Amino acid sequence: MRFWWLFFAVPMIACKVQDSAPAPSASASAAPVAKSVETFGAKIESNAQHVSLADATKHKGERVVTEGKVTRVCQERGCWLAIKDTSTDAVVRMHGHSFFVPTTSSGKHARVSGTVMLMKDGKECDEMEAANAQLEIDATGVELD
Repeated sequence: MRFWWLFFAVPMIACKVQDSAPAPSASASAAPVAKSVETFGAKIESNAQHVSLADATKHKGERVVTEGKVTRVCQERGCWLAIKDTSTDAVVRMHGHSFFVPTTSSGKHARVSGTVMLMKDGKECDEMEAANAQLEIDATGVELD
């Protein structure tokens, strides 16, 4: 019974405290950090017709890919969002409520694939009020980063 303290002392001696590893240094050969892109709905095809949001108004009834900054999102389910570039606002609704975007998407960059529509007189949702929106896009796919 005299050596009971060895039961505690031996493991303490055997444990070695590891010094923290040095921080990795930044170098010119470091790989660039990839952007985290989330896709909702159908994948956006790389060969789709890409137009600026301002030019999308000239493509009513056509399927296009466009992009802008998310300014508002439906807070009920994420069934619509509003995007804006330097001069144009658009409402993007998720085609037939077949998919939704996160309600926390405001401020993110959005890439949208869908059909350019005329602005509706009614609202898709009670909250759907994108002030000054010049067009509406019926989206089949949305990428957020």
